[in-house]
Amino acid sequence: MDRKLVCDCDERIGLSINSVKLFDELKNFFESQTTAKIFEELKPNTPYYSWKNGNETVEWYATKWYKCNFCNCLWEFNYPDFPTKGFVRKFPNGTYKPSKIIVNGRIIENAEDDSLF
Repeated sequence: MDRKLVCDCDERIGLSINSVKLFDELKNFFESQTTAKIFEELKPNTPYYSWKNGNETVEWYATKWYKCNFCNCLWEFNYPDFPTKGFVRKFPNGTYKPSKIIVNGRIIENAEDDSLF
């Protein structure tokens, strides 16, 4: 009997990483999915947070992105730097949306769920 590789993206959600144990579990999960060719690791090319005021700009990028080779779901994985929490965000349609863009004190764009930050 052949086993067919499939993803379980529909069963997973984004979440806040508030412990070393959870971080290790998630890191191992994403690495094993990449090894099994279910996910492809991508370098983040868009910041999840961007602040601009005049000539000054601050941008924060996630540690890694993962793209599912089966359902096209995009996962954003930002490693924790305790006491600062990390997070995993899910983009089911594969289209990335930054969490916050602030220009001259005005929020231009806001993620649907910024409770992870």
